[in-house]
Amino acid sequence: MMTYRTILVHLNDERRMMRLLTPAIALAERWNSHLIGASALPPVCVVPTGAPGIGDAVVIDEHRNEYQRELDRIKSAFAEATAGRAVVTEWRQEDALHDAVAERIGALARCADLIVASQTNADWAGSYYHDVGDRLIVEGGRPVLLVPNAGHFETVGKRILLAWNGTREATRVTFDALPVLKHAEQVIVMRVDGADGRPGALSASTADICATLARHGVKCTALNAEHGSGGVGRTLLATAADRNCDLLVMGCYGHSRLREFVFGGATRTVLESMQIPVLMSH
Repeated sequence: MMTYRTILVHLNDERRMMRLLTPAIALAERWNSHLIGASALPPVCVVPTGAPGIGDAVVIDEHRNEYQRELDRIKSAFAEATAGRAVVTEWRQEDALHDAVAERIGALARCADLIVASQTNADWAGSYYHDVGDRLIVEGGRPVLLVPNAGHFETVGKRILLAWNGTREATRVTFDALPVLKHAEQVIVMRVDGADGRPGALSASTADICATLARHGVKCTALNAEHGSGGVGRTLLATAADRNCDLLVMGCYGHSRLREFVFGGATRTVLESMQIPVLMSH
């Protein structure tokens, strides 16, 4: 049976770590998984003191020293939270001295079955370096469970809303999510009509994917809806709230990259406004 035997939880902020650890530990105990707590020191800051190509540069690393002290506390809290639990744990600290944190954590993520990470917190000064969940989804090649910055989630995946539109991304996340889908009490497979004109969109019906999931033992029902004025993302979030779902499963659409990936409208809306955990693949 397909399962998540290795779960990596990216712990980057001691104020939010228990919000991540609670569902991560619960999922690890469910599947007897190896649970890896991971974090990374941010890169150094190099500040030029003169005109380009002229003069010296100053390396600022006090923020790394301060964050190391926080990491020591996070490591201790991770050990305390998992002590006595029916799960094997491991702690990994990376050093993004000259890299991005996403690259260091991403290297670990590619060797895990499931990643647990935080929703980006725009109000946190350290978010630029450390909130890399969106990049892990697009670059890591593994499913990522994003946990909102508000709320506490003792259980994840009893009632699931699965977003389906027949595209590659929707197909990928559906089969990446099979372990949680098979464990759910109810899965609602939702197609939002008129939402996506890309080739392949809506080419596979909700009835077809529900039939496939049923062969895996997934208890699912189909739901077709028109997207409202708020767009697909808000339609999905509103439906998840109305149906009392505790997990949204959806594909993540990456279109281009300069310094960061630019997400499609539905993905951006969900990433910014999510109120329940969201499982995404790219």
